[in-house]
Amino acid sequence: MASDNVRTDREFEERTKLLFDESVGALDGETRSKLTQARYRALEELAPRRQAAWARALVPVGAAAVVATLTVMLWQGQSSPVDEAGFDVAAVSDLEILLSEEELDMIEELEFYAWLEEQVELTEGQIVEDGIG
Repeated sequence: MASDNVRTDREFEERTKLLFDESVGALDGETRSKLTQARYRALEELAPRRQAAWARALVPVGAAAVVATLTVMLWQGQSSPVDEAGFDVAAVSDLEILLSEEELDMIEELEFYAWLEEQVELTEGQIVEDGIG
């Protein structure tokens, strides 16, 4: 059953090709030439357009420029104090706090100490005997 279908399909293809070849053979030279030119134009439109070599070279250069610009912008935005020896003061003081053996209760309440520093009446007052300004 399947072989009958295959045989029928092959016979159909052979007849179709034969009829096509006969119809093409009956065409005059001018018509053939026009058809050939039309086929080449259609193939040229389907072909991907080639870019110039300099345009392809600009893509990596542009990407590198963008990365460099972003790096400089981020680097300038994250500057921290540095002492004369070139050490990052904030990083060293953070490291000292973490390596110390003292209780870390103060670190747990950093928001309270930040608020306390903002209170002008407490920071500008004089210390009396009981330690309250």
